Amino acid sequence: MTADTAFWIAAVRARETERRDRLFADVYAHDLAGQRGCAIMAASERASGGENAFIPVRVRWFDDLIVSAAGRTRQVVLLGAGLDTRAFRLDLPADLDWYEIDRHEVFTAKSNVLTDCMPRCRRHVVVADVGGDWSPALLGAGFDPRAETLWVAEGLFFYLPEQAIVEMLRGAARICGSGSLLAADVTGTAGLDSPAMRPYRAWCERNGVPPPFGTDDPLALFAAGGWQLGHVTAPGAPDANYGRLPPQAGGVIPGRTHLVVGQLPALDQASQSSWNNAIRKSGGGTDGSCPIGDVRSPAPVVEHWPS
Repeated sequence: MTADTAFWIAAVRARETERRDRLFADVYAHDLAGQRGCAIMAASERASGGENAFIPVRVRWFDDLIVSAAGRTRQVVLLGAGLDTRAFRLDLPADLDWYEIDRHEVFTAKSNVLTDCMPRCRRHVVVADVGGDWSPALLGAGFDPRAETLWVAEGLFFYLPEQAIVEMLRGAARICGSGSLLAADVTGTAGLDSPAMRPYRAWCERNGVPPPFGTDDPLALFAAGGWQLGHVTAPGAPDANYGRLPPQAGGVIPGRTHLVVGQLPALDQASQSSWNNAIRKSGGGTDGSCPIGDVRSPAPVVEHWPS
């Protein structure tokens, strides 16, 4: 995931904020996006043939999930936080610990705009590469590995190789309490080789970047990382539409993007220790198996490509 992507998404949030029928209000997005973000958004939409109607829906879906979960969890972690502003704009408990993980360059751009703004919870900046070993930095920032946690990976998996995603899922599962949740959007495979995707794939090849990731089996992906299915839906389903998208059924349907919430099983302390050890020793299984058993279940979103 490049820094350009963060500016692009901020520009999309700024445009949505200006709509009368907006799905959310992000008063910081315009300044965060700047001319750079607007130019990237325009280039992306020229290449893909128009606005990506899913992105505002995705933002709102994660907004709703975070606000709902914040009533019972003690801490939230944004994996690849980018220029996210939820710690400043959502109605969150003041004692919620909010951790954002991303690279230094992203946080520098963010602090230039938000330096005088007050977050609505206890915000912690964690400088680390989400594609590497970020857990020491997170623990060093005060993260409690015993606490129930909500992990958020919005617009992230698309940019990572499958093995890096599985390792990320396993890493999160190892250092949080039972009952924790991990939410992500997972692109389907249909369209990954479409004409609209070719400029981005060509850019990836030129720059030695992994090609876009997609899978038609998001449940198996989560299971390989040690997470049980909590909920799965899709853009256009009743719980992920908000009147913006063509109606679709929920559940898992091959080819399309899915919004997935994984959950760690609620275990007693001894069982939790055994569970964590099993994940460490098994690595989740190279065949997609994991300690909780093998989970199998059967219109991608075109993301941004840098210029």
